Amino acid sequence: MNESMTIAKRTPSLIPHAEIERLVRHFAAHVLSLRAAWHCGDEGAQDPLQAFEREARAASAAAALTPHGRALCMYLLPDEVKAFGDPGVGLFMWIASQTVQMMQAIEGGESEDAIKSKIEAMLTDVVDRLTGQKY
Repeated sequence: MNESMTIAKRTPSLIPHAEIERLVRHFAAHVLSLRAAWHCGDEGAQDPLQAFEREARAASAAAALTPHGRALCMYLLPDEVKAFGDPGVGLFMWIASQTVQMMQAIEGGESEDAIKSKIEAMLTDVVDRLTGQKY
């Protein structure tokens, strides 16, 4: 097969893998800090849902999803994409929801170590999908 006949790999995002990893993990960590600030009643803490959506919109733009990546999000998270009108925002709001639910499980008495491993697995799965390592 000559060069003109090679098929370009479909990639979900245009940014480098390390940047995807940083973006996803930073977003999840920021969700937790926003939620903690709200629950502690910190001065200036905002309604976390509005803050999560604003941060999700910024993360979506930074993720630079390709048409393939947008289609992947639409397939995997149809309700979230429909609710927020943008595949990237839907993905990051799903991450926020999962992260908050897992923290609520810890607050409800579940093992912190078990929940941390679930969060790690979820974030790794998202990164693998955005980098094209997993479909």
